[in-house]
This record gives sequence, C-alpha cells and structure tokens, in this order.
Amino acid sequence: MNDDTVVKYTGPALIDAQPIKDKLVDIKGGDLQGYKREKPGLLEVLVELASAIPSHGDAAGIHPNTYDQIVQTTEVLTHIRALKPAAAKLVEILNESEVYYEDLREGQIIRVAKNALDTAKLENKPGILASFEKTMKYRSQYAEKAAATRRKNEEAKGDAEPAATTTSPA
Repeated sequence: MNDDTVVKYTGPALIDAQPIKDKLVDIKGGDLQGYKREKPGLLEVLVELASAIPSHGDAAGIHPNTYDQIVQTTEVLTHIRALKPAAAKLVEILNESEVYYEDLREGQIIRVAKNALDTAKLENKPGILASFEKTMKYRSQYAEKAAATRRKNEEAKGDAEPAATTTSPA
C-alpha cells in the first residue's frame, strides 16, 4: 500500500458518554422502524412550549411532568448529538486502522512464505517447506482461487463459441 495516503490520527481517542450512560438504550435487533422521528419546525415548537406551558399549561390540561420530560429529553438529545461526530470519526479511524494493519500483517506473512520458498529452492532444503505448510497454503489462497476462476471462465468461453458455419452461394 502507498504510505503517502496514511497519516497519523490526531483526533480524540476517547469519547466520554459516561454523563448520559444511564440514558443510553440498545434497541434489540437495531430495528428502528416504527419509531417517531424529529420533524422540521421542532425549534419553533420548543420555543412556543417554553412560553405557553407556564402560562396556559394547566388550562389546557397538560401535566407539568409532560413538559419537563420534553425539556429533559431535548437535553439528552443535545448530549447524544454532540458525541456522534467524534464517535463516528473514531469508528471510521478504527475501521481504516484495522484494514491498514491487516494489510501490513498480510505483507509480512507473504514475506515469510517467500523467504521460506527461496531458501528451499536456493539452498536445496525442500524439507523446510513442511515447517511453513499452513503459511504457504494461506498465502496462496487467493492466487489458487483466481486461477480456478480463470480456468472456469476459459472453459465457459470455449463452450460458448459458436460452431463454424459454411454458407453456399445461392
């Protein structure tokens, strides 16, 4: 891989959700269908409720706890939304780091296998390959699969070619 595209991550490595830990939920199966979501115009509604509930909430038969829950829920949402960008970036960085280090490890495994093969051939030590049998097989998995696919495609191509036809002048 091109190390020019790899830079050291300098963002946060710790995302602290501890202050809202007791408010976080895990929806079984992750199925979010059926949950009501925020709609456009919410800010205007919150401003209106802040004014209308103290003045007219009792007259409208709205229990004070209902508005308190709206305020508390809005605060929790503010905290959650503040954490999400850094958490999403950290997940992205973790995924990219995983791929980078897998690639690095795979390259090292290839190097080990190549060195064992070269040593076996150049120094006439074929017995050394037995010590690296699984490594050799692991290294060649994709090459063997690609070769099998090429053979299969060539066979299919050979079967698909139409038979030569001769035409006679009329």
